Amino acid sequence: MNTKIILSLGATALLASSLLAFSPQSGKGQGNNAGCNQQKMMKGQGHRGNKGLVKMFMKLDLSDKQRAEVKAIVKASMESMPKPHSAFSDDSFDKKAFIKLAKEKRDGKIKRRAEMIEKIYKVLDSSQKKDFKTMLDMRQLMKKNMMLGGGQNAKNCNGRR
Repeated sequence: MNTKIILSLGATALLASSLLAFSPQSGKGQGNNAGCNQQKMMKGQGHRGNKGLVKMFMKLDLSDKQRAEVKAIVKASMESMPKPHSAFSDDSFDKKAFIKLAKEKRDGKIKRRAEMIEKIYKVLDSSQKKDFKTMLDMRQLMKKNMMLGGGQNAKNCNGRR
């Protein structure tokens, strides 16, 4: 009788600990810190690119007219990008066209981004330009602080140091 109780308690403890170890909340058993990456993506700390700067522009005190102009500039910039998927048709694939479009997209990315930023920057007034420069400086300081391991950014995904 005692051995049955001890064995059932042991089996229950083993089952509970294995469920706890592989729960989605713990982030274990998912490989390559998938839980950490998922949390970063949920917080918007993943890929930034153009949207990071556009978000910074939108945080400025823009008038409705300026907001509309910025959105139009971003939309035009996105539409002007070469689209490699146009090399596909219903029944064929043009390899040379795909390679050409993919190279154009890659090589022109920085130029298109710079043109978009220049156009948006022209929409701003002088005080907004000054505020934007301050925001960029603060962002740089925060990155530098994070690289040095300071502040709460030094914590890992589970909140421990």
